[in-house]
Amino acid sequence: MSTPREAPAVRRTSAGRPRDPGMEARVLAAALDVYADAGWSGFTFDVIARRAAAGKAALYRRWRDKEELLLAALDAHTVVVEPIDTGSIHGDLLAVARELLAVHVRGSAGLAALRLFVEARARPELLAKSWERVNAARVRAARTMVRRAVERAELPPATSATVLLEAVSGGVVAHVLATPARPGPDADARDDDFLVDLVGLVLRGARCRCPQPGCGA
Repeated sequence: MSTPREAPAVRRTSAGRPRDPGMEARVLAAALDVYADAGWSGFTFDVIARRAAAGKAALYRRWRDKEELLLAALDAHTVVVEPIDTGSIHGDLLAVARELLAVHVRGSAGLAALRLFVEARARPELLAKSWERVNAARVRAARTMVRRAVERAELPPATSATVLLEAVSGGVVAHVLATPARPGPDADARDDDFLVDLVGLVLRGARCRCPQPGCGA
């Protein structure tokens, strides 16, 4: 009597290289670096793929074109200001200023943001898409901080959260552009002294409601 034959073992074949879980983060970081270094004209999938040690086909599977990739990179690395509560409006704005300065002096996010503002004249849709969410979050956070400051009688009720935030963030960017190298062992301390002075100046202006010269000093 014959015994049933064993079924041949099924050999599994690989469907391709396993998915690299860290690839997307590498690509987004590389994309930000490339844009910061070379701007829109140098922002190509070839260059980004080489820098990220990834295949160009993998990039196209995730992002339709370089505009979509740039927006994803900016979204992943842009600081969104959260409502900070240090107990005082001076402490809140100083924390925001320190966070913004750190972004601009470390890594590529700050330079990429500056490039985006400059190149927005030629490609305004890039700035509009990227900054719509970020700006809305920043203004909401600033309104929360200002509302608390008004409740604590630190600021007049009519204080504009948008003007206050833009005055601080604009001062930080101007400082970065004016002192790009920041040489010397005490550079961090000098930067922080500047931020303390900046926030103090902005708040004196916000509290000033009279037309005389020197008001708020």
